[in-house]
Amino acid sequence: MAVRNTPQDGDIVIRQESKQGTVVYVLHTAPGPDQYLVRSREEAVAQAVRVAKRQCVRVWLTDEGYAFRLVEDFRVMEPA
Repeated sequence: MAVRNTPQDGDIVIRQESKQGTVVYVLHTAPGPDQYLVRSREEAVAQAVRVAKRQCVRVWLTDEGYAFRLVEDFRVMEPA
């Protein structure tokens, strides 16, 4: 079974971007619009992890491109 390396619907995405020369982190639930803007990576990850644990989804980190890196997976796995 192939492992998917992009967010699925409902996953939390943290996008690093630059606004007026300042690095910020934008959070949203895939595939929706931006929801939160925070100023530190640590704050972005902490907030995303809290939501992802509650919703049993994954957390992804990306820059302004389309390369995604899995941060944490909170999906409930069913026994084989």
